[in-house]
Amino acid sequence: MYTLGTGVGSGVIVNGDLVYGHDGFAGECGHTTLIPGGRVCGCGALGHLEAYCSAPGMKRTAFELMAHYNAEDSMLADKSFKELTSKMIYEAAEKGDKIALEVFRKTGEYLGQGLADTVHHLAPEAIFLFGGPTAAGDYIFKPTYESMNRHLLPIFKDKIKILPSKLKLGDAAIVGASALVWKELEK
Repeated sequence: MYTLGTGVGSGVIVNGDLVYGHDGFAGECGHTTLIPGGRVCGCGALGHLEAYCSAPGMKRTAFELMAHYNAEDSMLADKSFKELTSKMIYEAAEKGDKIALEVFRKTGEYLGQGLADTVHHLAPEAIFLFGGPTAAGDYIFKPTYESMNRHLLPIFKDKIKILPSKLKLGDAAIVGASALVWKELEK
């Protein structure tokens, strides 16, 4: 499970149980290095998946692309860094904005590469995606799946599903907290 939002969170489920690791911090896949020496991540390290695939990472990609292409005609060009959101990028993509479409393509490329690493480490049946940017549907899912398959060993190609989570955005925290309490009560 990967969550795309302010950061990139993740969790590993094995036989229906969340993997905690020895200290409770297992599954920090968002903090794997995607691009050595790349963007500064929120944690202070360089090049982490989170710096490219979170909602703020998508915003950074949009501004990099607008600067690279001098894209003054983009629907995103009049937005300040503080006001631009991944939802605005989605809305511009829906209207055919080339920068917004490229943001999703690049984000999917990066995310697919990160998911391929996860597949190589864990060989899961499926990876679920959750969070605001996943509401963009095929804009994010299609390039992610294509990229993941390009980066996978042949034994995994076209065998791993990438699925949208069925959790509602507003319910995730309470459902997760309730599950932890329930797990403790079962002990």
